[in-house]
Amino acid sequence: MRVAKSITSVVVVAIAALLMMVGCEIVPVEKIGSKAYISNTEIKGDSKNCAVVLSAQQGTSYTITIDSVGDWAHFSNGATYIEGTMETGDKVVYIYFDKNPSGQSRDAVVVVEFSDEEVFELEFTQHSYDSTIAIDREWAELPLCKNEDNYIYNTHYGKMGSKSNARNYTFCFDPDYRASVWVAYPLHSSYTTGSGNRDYSSFGYDPTVSTSCQANMGAGSYNGRYDRGHQIPAADRKCSQEMMDQTFYATNMTPQQANFNQKKWGALEGKVRNMICSDTLYVVTGAYFEGEHHSSIYKQTNDRSGNVCPTPTYYYKALLRTKKGNTGKRIDEISDASQLRAIAFWMEHADTGNDTNIKATDCISVAELEEITGFTFFPMLDDAIEAEVKRAAVASEWGITR
Repeated sequence: MRVAKSITSVVVVAIAALLMMVGCEIVPVEKIGSKAYISNTEIKGDSKNCAVVLSAQQGTSYTITIDSVGDWAHFSNGATYIEGTMETGDKVVYIYFDKNPSGQSRDAVVVVEFSDEEVFELEFTQHSYDSTIAIDREWAELPLCKNEDNYIYNTHYGKMGSKSNARNYTFCFDPDYRASVWVAYPLHSSYTTGSGNRDYSSFGYDPTVSTSCQANMGAGSYNGRYDRGHQIPAADRKCSQEMMDQTFYATNMTPQQANFNQKKWGALEGKVRNMICSDTLYVVTGAYFEGEHHSSIYKQTNDRSGNVCPTPTYYYKALLRTKKGNTGKRIDEISDASQLRAIAFWMEHADTGNDTNIKATDCISVAELEEITGFTFFPMLDDAIEAEVKRAAVASEWGITR
């Protein structure tokens, strides 16, 4: 924000300090002069709006004019000029934007004029966005989401503690498989403790995706020895019944061989929960459908409506967290690779019987997982350390010792 000119101003801080030194009572000074600022001067290319905050005495009138080439910035009615009168308290006026896929940043100027002759000239920049990116969020767990291969992306939100709209998980759904190829989510003790009870949850369609391309999970499991295998486990979302119920959507399910699901894969899910720290653990769980199937796995099964549902050949989990676990830092704030640890678990989909052992041979690096799947994981990592973090895969750091 840049203030072009201010006709009048009153400085009271020095006077107040002097009065305090001599023991005089400080009498509140009547607010003189109006102010205006923009809540965010750096706008993402696909952001919808930002706020202009006005502060002035009640009864002060104002005008706001937006100057942008092509009128890509405007008020809710499409106009670039409004006027009004201040009531009690500050006033928030929203400016709305057209998306900017041009490849270049663009600037706008907002002029706010008050009837007390205060004038503010505010500037902001809207950056370009990549129209090939389907989801662009500042969430460390989110893989790079591209508009390709007919994928359907969505994020579910739910109640967690005092929050009514905390993020639950994001999925990348492939209609050809009637399943998500990955599900990404944050994991913390705040998610795994609470009143959620899977006995009260029911399998069913995801309301955000057409039922015509989902598997019918409502009347029972897949045909054969295939469970309705969660990608984000129900036990990872005990924080509320709403959060847990969302893990029973068909978009979170794959046809998973029963022994593998209940034994070896279940053991991995429990081990991942044991890796929770004060800092958030970021997880991507995926199903891989390409290549040869193990001899114990049929290439496809059917849901309860008779729809063909291909079976995965492999399953994986990609994990990222801080090493100490209590830094209080966001992932993108860390520029030292030694402060982070990442790993991937890559398991062939097979009837593993009663095996519950998670071994070092089940581990690969995130870089290797990217090579196999074609997805880019944890793109929020600082570019200077991303390759180093993704190449490392120290099993012992994750409690895998054999």
